[in-house]
Order: sequence, then C-alpha cells, then structure tokens
Amino acid sequence: MKQGSVIKTLLFALTAVLLFISAIQQRRQIWSFTPLTGVFVPTPKPKLSLENCRTATYQTQMESYLKENIGFREPLIRFYNQYLFDFFKTSNNENIIVGKDGWLYFIQHVNEYYGKEAYRWHNSAEEAFENFDREARLMWKLRGVLKDYGVDFFVFMAPQKGFLYPEHLPRRDFAEVPISAREYYSTLFDLYGFPYIEMTQWFIDLKKADTLPYSLFPQTGAHWDFSAALATDSLMRFMGNLKGVKLPTLQFGPLHESSDETKSTDYDIESLANLIRPLPHPYDRLLDAEVTFTIDSTTTQPSAIFVGTSFLMRMYRFVPFSEIFPNSQYWYYNSLAYFGKDYKKMTYVNKLDILSELLETDYVVWFTEGDQMCKASFGFVESTLVKLCFSDEQIEERRWQLADSLDVTYEQANELILKDPERYLPELAGDSIPAVRNIRIPEVLAIKEIKKDPKWIVTLRCQAAQQRIPIGDILKAEAQNVLNNKPLMRDNTEVVSRENYVQSLVDDMVEEIRNKPELMAQIQEKANMGGMTLDEQLDTDARWIVNDQIQKGEIVLNVFE
Repeated sequence: MKQGSVIKTLLFALTAVLLFISAIQQRRQIWSFTPLTGVFVPTPKPKLSLENCRTATYQTQMESYLKENIGFREPLIRFYNQYLFDFFKTSNNENIIVGKDGWLYFIQHVNEYYGKEAYRWHNSAEEAFENFDREARLMWKLRGVLKDYGVDFFVFMAPQKGFLYPEHLPRRDFAEVPISAREYYSTLFDLYGFPYIEMTQWFIDLKKADTLPYSLFPQTGAHWDFSAALATDSLMRFMGNLKGVKLPTLQFGPLHESSDETKSTDYDIESLANLIRPLPHPYDRLLDAEVTFTIDSTTTQPSAIFVGTSFLMRMYRFVPFSEIFPNSQYWYYNSLAYFGKDYKKMTYVNKLDILSELLETDYVVWFTEGDQMCKASFGFVESTLVKLCFSDEQIEERRWQLADSLDVTYEQANELILKDPERYLPELAGDSIPAVRNIRIPEVLAIKEIKKDPKWIVTLRCQAAQQRIPIGDILKAEAQNVLNNKPLMRDNTEVVSRENYVQSLVDDMVEEIRNKPELMAQIQEKANMGGMTLDEQLDTDARWIVNDQIQKGEIVLNVFE
C-alpha cells in the first residue's frame, strides 16, 4: 500500500473515531465543560414529518440543532475563539472589538469615539438630530409633569470607556459628520435647564490627575469598577441638591485587592469572548473597599426609580444602594423591574401600575451612558408621559381612531403613538408643559397619602383579609371615600387583629407566587405528593414564607404589641 493511501486511511479512521466519541459525548455528556457565556436561545429538536421534509424545514432546523448540541461544542468554540484572538487580534463575537495592548471594548465604545454610533440607529445625521431634539423635549415635558406632584426627574450619564482610554482603541476613521449623542444632549439639556449629570469629562480629569490608586475601568471590562462608588457619592449629592435635602453620607473603608468574584464581573467583555485561557491584565489596578453610610436626624432616605442600563449594577455591587434608597426600584432597560433588598425580587415593568409607581416615588432617574443616548430612552419617556396625561380608556380610544384613519392595525397604531406622541396626541405637542392629566391621578395621590399612615394601612389590610378582597381594591375604595367625603374604612377598627393582618400578607404572597410559573410548578408537585389541592398547598407555602419573614424581622408587627 502506498504511503499516501496509508495516510488517507489513518485520517479517515481518526475522523471516524472522533465522530464516534463526539456522538457519545452528545448523547451521554460524559465530560462536563464550563458553559459558554452570553445569551443563548436553544433551537428545539425538530419533529420529523412528511410536510417538514417536503418544505426542507426539518433539514434546516436539524442542522441548527446539531450545531448547538454537537459533542465537545464548548471547548471547540473556545479553541476557535482563541485562535482568532491570538493570530488575527479579532473576536468571533461581532459586538466585541479587540483594541491595542490586549484591551477589549464593545462595539458601541469604539463607534461613539469615532462619531459613528448614531448611524447604527439612524439613517442620517439629520434623522439622528431630529430624534435627539424630540427626545430631549419630551424629557423636559415629562419632568414638568412629574414636578407638579413633587417627583424630580433627571438624567444620569455614566462615563464612556472609549473616551477614557482612547490610546488603546483600534485605529478607525472618524465619521464624515461625527455625532456625539452625549455632547448633543448635554447642549440641549443646558438650553432647557433640565438637570443632568454627565460623568465622562469628570472621569477624564480623574485619569489625567492620576491620583486614584485603582483603575477607572478594567482592561477587558465594559463597566466601571470601584470608581462606581465615587460616582454614587456624586449622584447622592446631586439628588440632595435638587430637593434641598441631605441624603446619607458614604464612608469608605481601607482599600484592598478585589476578590476573584469581583474580578470575574469586572472582566465581563473577556467573559463574553469565550476564550480558552484568561488574558493578562498588566494595566489593571483592581481595588475596592467596604462602603457604609451614616444617617442622622437631618437625613432623608428617599425612594427612587432608576430606569436604564447595567452601569447601575456596578453601583449597588459596591454600595448598599437599596438600603440608602428604601423602596427603590431598578427598571433594567425599561423591561425588568428589580426591587426589594439588594434588588433580589423581580417582575416585568408592564405588570406594574406605572402611574402609582411614578407618583409614589421621590425621584425618577434615566440612568444611561453616552453611547446609549443614541437610542434613548427605550420607550420609557414616551410611554410614561402618555400614562401621566391620559387614562387607559382615552388611549384605547385614540388607538382605534388612529387605526381607522390611517388604515393600520391596532398594534401599529399603538407603536406610532409611543414612537412620536407629540404628533399623534395633539395635547402633547408644542413647546410647553402639557396641561392634560390622567383622571386617575387624584385617586393615586389619595392612596399615596393613605400609605403614609401605618395604622391606616393596618386597618385596611385587616379589612381586605376579612372580606377576602385584594388590598389594592381596598385602597382604591378608600381613596374614593376620601375624595368624595364618605365614611372611611379606617374608622372601623373592630376588624383590626394580628390574625387578619397576617392573613392579608398571606393573600398578597399567594398572588406573588401565582405570577411565578416555575415556583407554581414546584408547588403543584408538592401538592400532588402530599395529597393536597393546589390552593391548599399554595396557602401553606405562602403562610410559611410570611411567618419566616416575621421571625427574621423583615415584617414588623409591633403595632400589635
């Protein structure tokens, strides 16, 4: 046998063996590997049918499924990514840009520095500026409406990595007409007298001074590190000045090297690159410290709704954020709402009573960074302004009218209104603060006042438990009593008891659990095993959770002591 034939035979045999081992790994998962980092939506295994084969749907879906489930997928992808990084200084992830000296940036960091990021979201410079003008004007109008109810709305722009470390950026050409959303919005806000914080220039000055012993941004990370704690202090001072109040004072403990856990979050871009080996970080000085706060008789601890990007996560990673701002919420990209201690609880923003949440808080903060301002504000400003000025019934009627007049679907009419409310809701047009208001606002404000009285709330909770009515419905009924000068349920103290109050908390916990499908599935399984109905098991679990919170001091019942 010729040498060439022997080699071909050996290669064929080796390939067959590797494919066999890969097939075994795919089916049995004998070896476990570190999962790849990033958002991954798995392709379901397709079902074989004559129709699927005829249309080639089965073949296409099966190809995608096999690619995602091939044996040794994780190490193979990491090996390929490492090969691209080592030999071509590039990334398999289109959103990651490899800079000089081993620095990593997200594509928006690079684009914004070279004045190009706005063109990813707008067709021309004219369109971008038109959208920026409208958005800034709507922000000013939203602030004016909220200010009528004692709520301060402002913008916080976190610093931009590309502008802080341009010396490590890859070489690019500047846009023919460079656009800086950060600078453009800052100019507009100054013209409107709209309050905002823009932190890029301050961070540039900190870097030039070189007085901090730690890095402002990690070499292979997208977000600030312990410098976020300094920004938190500035944020709190700014908020205090807006209302003329004193917020808690931060204290910083001795600096120490960041833990491995903290560093793993510092290197978030590197993690998404999914490489085989860690990258060196010669430019990093990663330190942090314990951050505490003090309060006194003159201190105010406000509530706040922070709406925006992931930069806030780094703030509450280093600072006891949810303790400084009790009853605060974090609306991540205006989609997921995080709340509770350390923001451990979560729901969807569209499930909240937006009007109540807005009017019951002290501050609303659009929390973002300069490059994200290119696509501000993920619909938040538009939808919020509409919600404050019109009732749900009014907007429903406008949507149908618009659908009829423009011959579009109801859903398309809704999109048009939320994209450009000034155009499709004439009451919001012009250069003045809108005068129209949602007719529900008096009721919401009455409920806000009721909630300030703990004894009143206890009485209403006991009423809700006795009548087996949700506390929200009881609050609305009591608000109407207040507005119409009718007898108040507050005065019916005969129902007040520890048992009724705890039952109302249990009822609330039952509803909270019902909104969590995974938890409901577990409770259904427990009910089946224990021979109970779902409702019985649900009540049992909810009661156990509430009693546990009482024992831990998370729920205080001193009103009954």
